[in-house]
Amino acid sequence: MLKARLIRWIKWPLIVSAVGFVVGEKLWAFFSPSPALVISEETTRITEPLAADGLPDYFQALLALEPRGIPAENNAAAAVWALIPSNLSPDNVLDHSQAHLSAADRLPASERLATPPPPPDGMAADEAGSTFEACTRTPWRAADQPWLARWLDDNAAALDKLAAGARREGWCPPRCLPADQSLTVRFGKQPVMLPLTLPVEDALLSMSGALLARSMLRLGEGDAGGAWRDLDSLLRYGDKISDAPGTLIGRAVAMRLFSRASRAVGRLILDGHPDDMLLADMQRSLRSSLDFPSLAEALDGHERLYALDAITFRFANPSRPLPLSPLGRLPYRIFAADPNVPLREANEFLDTMVYAVRLPTREMRRGMWQAIDDHLEIRRNATLRSREWFEAWREIYSERLSGRTMKSFLPEVKTLLEDTDRTQAALVLTDCAAALERHRLATGQPPASLADLVPTFLPAIPVDPLTDAPIGYRIENGRWTLWSGTDPADDDVDDLVIRGPGGRPSRDPAATEPAPADPSPEAPAVP
Repeated sequence: MLKARLIRWIKWPLIVSAVGFVVGEKLWAFFSPSPALVISEETTRITEPLAADGLPDYFQALLALEPRGIPAENNAAAAVWALIPSNLSPDNVLDHSQAHLSAADRLPASERLATPPPPPDGMAADEAGSTFEACTRTPWRAADQPWLARWLDDNAAALDKLAAGARREGWCPPRCLPADQSLTVRFGKQPVMLPLTLPVEDALLSMSGALLARSMLRLGEGDAGGAWRDLDSLLRYGDKISDAPGTLIGRAVAMRLFSRASRAVGRLILDGHPDDMLLADMQRSLRSSLDFPSLAEALDGHERLYALDAITFRFANPSRPLPLSPLGRLPYRIFAADPNVPLREANEFLDTMVYAVRLPTREMRRGMWQAIDDHLEIRRNATLRSREWFEAWREIYSERLSGRTMKSFLPEVKTLLEDTDRTQAALVLTDCAAALERHRLATGQPPASLADLVPTFLPAIPVDPLTDAPIGYRIENGRWTLWSGTDPADDDVDDLVIRGPGGRPSRDPAATEPAPADPSPEAPAVP
């Protein structure tokens, strides 16, 4: 009897305690205080400046990376800014960069450069666009496309201003917001830096087609010097953009300028019959263009700030509910994700990306980048694990959400890596083509191998960025072929194949000795 009473006295308190423990633990898992964002180099990367709400001010950190103290008269970006038509960048924008350019710095609307050219009467827009693009690739004459020649002539003053602007030393483009946007509102429907526009880079890429078309017109009509001045301007713009701290978008614009200009320079070398002095100047500019920094600087600077700003908005926004399908928009505080988890993971991925793009060979970079992609895919498809005792729900959802959203937060670099390698290959090939033509001018024949160009016309045999082996070169029936990548067939047509005219008498009978190498210290060695 006494034993039964003792069992009842002990059993029910144990049952009540166990139920209370389980229920309490579940309530704690749901309603325990959410972790605060930790401001540190492992999470936010920047510890200052901070905004009024105590969160990192990524925008001010971004501006701190921009060049300072460049006056407009020495700012190449200001020359482009002055020419941008209103349909590409309205005048009612707020410049938040160190450039401090405004509508007052723009030329009158009639003097700006609107591209592409409008189609003439009777020509469809797509046909005009195709014709215009073709005229940026091959030499042509005014009689071939009179409507395009007239348009270039009407805009000659604007194109001259654009070409002259490339001779300015500095590069400080504006980072603009529409006039109705304000950075004082840190959290709304999008991250702080998402509304920022890059009007100069986008406009310059559009305007570059006009300079290319004019250079090919000048080449077709026998003005090799004028054609080179326009192409040299594009190389200089690309050089400035790639050297300056900036975004991957800016870097992509620079690669596009280099690629298009180097292809046109190749046509100029083969069809323009430039003299040795002009060819040497081409080599100087091409080698300067080759000396651009690694993608690591852009990844470790602007792109890291953009990614962390987006993650902070997604996970640390104190006023935004967190949608969790299929449960819908539950109260944010219940399943609030730990913002430190995705921030730490993003920084780890970015550190790996910076390491990957600094690897010395193309094969190593591609292998590491494939490993990064595979790991991101595994994280994105990871299953939701079971919760353990005394573990808040937010810890599980933090890892799940971090894995599912990381791929959209981090910058896409794989395609840009490929474009960078191909652009570098195009610049190297064009430099070699200029060296071969200088050798032909001096001797009347192409060399038996690229080694014969060293050191008079080349500092060393260039390495192919696509194979990490020497650039391909051969002579067949007196005609030379340069290529990057795989050995092309005779009928292959590719931007990374240049076929020369072979041997022919020198146009300078007095040239009996090879021309001396350009002693200019501004000409860096070819990578």
